[in-house]
Amino acid sequence: MMMDAEYERHRRTWVGFTRFLTFSTAATALVLILMALFLL
Repeated sequence: MMMDAEYERHRRTWVGFTRFLTFSTAATALVLILMALFLL
């Protein structure tokens, strides 16, 4: 029983981390695109 709760906590942490990483990558790409448009 304790292993299931620990696994679920770990899974939620991993899902949150991958969601954060996805949005961070998209935001970085957007900033680079905007820099290319406005600074060239």
